[in-house]
Order: sequence, then C-alpha cells, then structure tokens
Amino acid sequence: IAHAADRCASIVRNFLALARKYPPERQLVRLNDIARDAAELLAYHLRVDGIEVKLDLEEGLPVLWADPHQLHQVVVNLVTNARDELRKAPPPRRLTLRTRADKARARVWVDVEDTGPGVAEEIRDRIFEPFFTTKPVGQGTGLGLSLCHGIVEGHGGTLSLVSEPGDGAIFRVELVVAPPAATGQRAAETAPAVTGKRILVVDDERLVLQLLGEMLGADHHTVDTVSDGTQALEVLGRTSYDLILSDVRMPYLDGPGLYRALERRLPDLCRRFVLMTGDVLSAEIQTFLEQTGVPGLSKPFDRGEVRRVIQKVAGA
Repeated sequence: IAHAADRCASIVRNFLALARKYPPERQLVRLNDIARDAAELLAYHLRVDGIEVKLDLEEGLPVLWADPHQLHQVVVNLVTNARDELRKAPPPRRLTLRTRADKARARVWVDVEDTGPGVAEEIRDRIFEPFFTTKPVGQGTGLGLSLCHGIVEGHGGTLSLVSEPGDGAIFRVELVVAPPAATGQRAAETAPAVTGKRILVVDDERLVLQLLGEMLGADHHTVDTVSDGTQALEVLGRTSYDLILSDVRMPYLDGPGLYRALERRLPDLCRRFVLMTGDVLSAEIQTFLEQTGVPGLSKPFDRGEVRRVIQKVAGA
C-alpha cells in the first residue's frame, strides 16, 4: 500500500513536471526492474484482454542514473497504450517488453512492441504533441505520450516510434547509462541519516503527527507536535528547534501564515522551516515556495525524502 501511495504521489509530480520541468529525483536504477514491475502491475488487465506478454530482457545491462518512479510511469503508459490498441486487433494479441544495450555508445533502451494495428502515417508526426489523442471524447486526455516524451527528455534520452505503419507499433525509450560520478553521488545520498535533532511538527491531522513522530523517532530525533500555527508560535517562543515541519492548511493560522509570523518575530527560524503539502499542483503553494526559498515536503511521506530534507536544513 505504501509503495502504491508513493507511486501515486510521483504520478502527480510528473504532471507538475510537464508544466514546470520538475526535476527527476535520481538514483541508480536497473532498466530490467522497471520493465518487470510495469508488466507485473498490468498483468491482470492484459490477461483479461487475452494479451500474451513476453519479457525479452537482456541480462547484465549497465545501470541508469534516473528517477525510477518517472521511468516506471513512462513504461506503464506505453504498455497501457499498447493494450488499448491490441484490444482492437484480432487474436493472437502479443505484447513484448524488450531491453538491450549498446555499450559502445553507453546507451540502454526498452522497446514496447505490440501486434496491434500500428500508427497511421498521417498522425506519426503528431503523437507526441500535448492533448493530441485518437481516442473517443472522454476516453483520453492526450497527455500520455507527451508526458512520457517530456520525462525521457528530462533524463537526456529519447522516446521514438521505430516501427513502420501497419506493422504493429514499437515505442523505444533510449537512455544514457549512469556516469561514474553517479556512484559517488549515490553514496552521498545514502549516507547515514542525520540524528539527534529537535524537531517541531505542526499539523492538524492526528495520523500525520503520529506517522512523522514514529518516522523521526526511529532516527533518534526529539519530536514535539502541535496542531496549528498559533500553538507553534507559543512553543517556538520558549523552546529552540533545529527544524520546523509545518502543514499548509490548518485552522487559526496556516503554514504560510506561520512562516510570515516567524519573519516578524523570530526571523532566524525561517531558515529551519519546511512546508509539508499534499497539494503539489497548487499555484499558490508553488508561488510561496519560490518566493521564500522554503523547502517543500510532499505527502504521502517517503522516509528517504524526509531524511534528505533534514540533511539539507539541519544537517550542518
């Protein structure tokens, strides 16, 4: 459930990426794992539609320095599109996920191949345009391939249609393998968590307070919790904290209001302030983060992301 929730949050961030070039959260990734996970996620639907799935995965592929959630979303989207096309085709219906490497060019790729009707010549040049879709009204947004194209380009790769018209469809995602420097960067990111900090969590949801309390306590932080900004101001007036994690929407005094109050009363605490939100698409929140430089922490929480924020704000 936690893994699925994490993916849902990442999908929302990917829509934000399409509009605002949200940067990938990179780590060392194995392309074969991405392909297997996508096939497993959609296995039931493919089986119900009578689609035979073949995994043709080359062993020993070089690793990628990439955002696994974004790449997973790309492959899932391509497989879903292939499924939609195969449902129009007579049996046998076959879908193949194929990975290969060109080590001389430091490239790896995954092909999503189907035996459906293929892509008509007259629309091949338009399929990656935002909002272009061949699906009936109400059944497609036209964002899928455009979103995938943007994600792959954001990784320095290419997404292309490599099949001929009327011969099924093969979409290829080609990516650059991880540079040697990535190993050192990954090591830095996975360094031991910062511990022993005093942290104030401000949120009006009891479950959020409990979750963060347990998560932070496991890293040996001292955690205090309050349910709104006015209570936070009272506590901050008498107790010193290394970090303040505040929700956006709360009664009496919300997160941005708390930050503005700290600017007036306790300006030194502003550099220890982090805003937590589940509404990453809000223009108001994005404007606040950009204007203040306050770090944002997206809900649902990922332990690694929480640790990175603590390292950034309170690690010195």
